[in-house]
Amino acid sequence: MNAASRDDHGEGSANWVGPVLRAGDLAESVARAIAEDNPGKRINILDRGDYVRIHTEQQCRLSRQTLERQLGHPYELRLLELEMPSFSGRLETRADEYVWYYRNS
Repeated sequence: MNAASRDDHGEGSANWVGPVLRAGDLAESVARAIAEDNPGKRINILDRGDYVRIHTEQQCRLSRQTLERQLGHPYELRLLELEMPSFSGRLETRADEYVWYYRNS
């Protein structure tokens, strides 16, 4: 996976948030889209073979428009949930964007 910087440190950090996706082309496109939608943020990609963790610190935004551009075709974000068995943080979903965020309760 070479869509954004790889970092194997930070998996244990309490404030990293974002999706855990099944490995494959969609995960690659999501990683590139997250890098584009979160400018200036460090993107943490942890490839575990069959799944990939894609995280940023505090908040991670993914827009439908950016993901569609990376995929090269229309995509309904709700379908992402089929490829996302897990995620870190809290998730706010909208038709045009998903936002994972950290909030200490």
